[in-house]
Amino acid sequence: ALSTRWNHIWKHVPGLNLEYDDFSEHDSFVSFVDSFLSFNRDTCLHKFKVTYDYSEADEPETGLVRRWLDTVSRMKVKTLDVTDDSAESWELEMTPALYTCGSLVSLKLVGLTLPSPDLVSLPSLKDINLILVEFTDEWALEKFISQCPSLKNLCIERSFGDDIPMLRVRSQSLLTFIHIVDSDESFDDERILEIDAPMLEYLKLSDGRTASFKLENTASLVGVHINTAFNLTSTRRFCPNDAQKRNMIQNFLLMISRVDNMVIASCTLEVIYEYSRYEQLPVFRNLSSLRVNLDGYVWEMLPVFLESCPNLTTLVLGSIQNHVKVGITVSPRRPRVLPSLRYVEIERPFKGDALEMQLVGYLLVNSQSLKKLTLRLDDSLKKERSLSCSLMIHHIINESAYKFVL
Repeated sequence: ALSTRWNHIWKHVPGLNLEYDDFSEHDSFVSFVDSFLSFNRDTCLHKFKVTYDYSEADEPETGLVRRWLDTVSRMKVKTLDVTDDSAESWELEMTPALYTCGSLVSLKLVGLTLPSPDLVSLPSLKDINLILVEFTDEWALEKFISQCPSLKNLCIERSFGDDIPMLRVRSQSLLTFIHIVDSDESFDDERILEIDAPMLEYLKLSDGRTASFKLENTASLVGVHINTAFNLTSTRRFCPNDAQKRNMIQNFLLMISRVDNMVIASCTLEVIYEYSRYEQLPVFRNLSSLRVNLDGYVWEMLPVFLESCPNLTTLVLGSIQNHVKVGITVSPRRPRVLPSLRYVEIERPFKGDALEMQLVGYLLVNSQSLKKLTLRLDDSLKKERSLSCSLMIHHIINESAYKFVL
């Protein structure tokens, strides 16, 4: 058995990770956290992570967690992770003390409310992760992050009940920005997201609701992951007479046209295709690696975009489910040569149906430099294959070897 002198040793640990459901009673949970913070009030705390649920308390009280947050701010906490697990109540607001916590390096908030601050001083804060966080007004986020001179990574997963029509992200130091909003075809409001981050290198937009994206100062942007239909749906289709929407899409494509690698979803590809019927696409001259997550084989839209990427060397065709249908009609056209494409991988299980064969045929005929095409056989074809032999096909066209890997 351990000596009784070990009873308080745990209180000297530099961090705390607690969840309310680790305790049989809410009062025990509160007492434990209070005891730890009281014992260490004169020391520095490296990490404080707490998950709580107001509905578990007899008398829900926001002041309880606010007191903890004020305390850890004075203890010069470096990593703070706070989750309200009470069915998205947003009862708790980020405390003013946290806005001036000079030691804070990493902040994660789940289910809280971010007020519009009067004073912000967070010189050390590098990483911010806001999940299902409410904003008291459209200026709250901008005021917050604009005073974080060391900010490198920002991730925002917006809540279902977010009523903020315009969100602004302005940072002189930000390198990575991820913006996630759940999809809902019945959403009619015209949301706007403005991004002005001259050092930004990576941008991910997985957003089924925002109608307009305004990007500025994207010269440093290297990679993007785009999954948005710009709030267009099968019932709210792209209208060529909507000059504002056309200009927004044009500027958006121009702002991401210098990237080296890209991941793009079917819904975005559909909008780009529809837009290309009325306006010329910009040239993605630096793009060397492209992944397209397709919903089915709507591959007829691919050539329009691929032919705007003259230096593309690697193409991966993935698959997704339940994407937002924009509703388009694909017009027949004569495809052009893809001069630089060397490696193609089709991740969707290959069945050999007509559309799949057309896609493979298009890639073979138009990719002069193609070296390797990788397919994954559907289980139905695997059952029919021979167990005693393997097949590798080399097709020589213009002295280029096409290798199928099955």
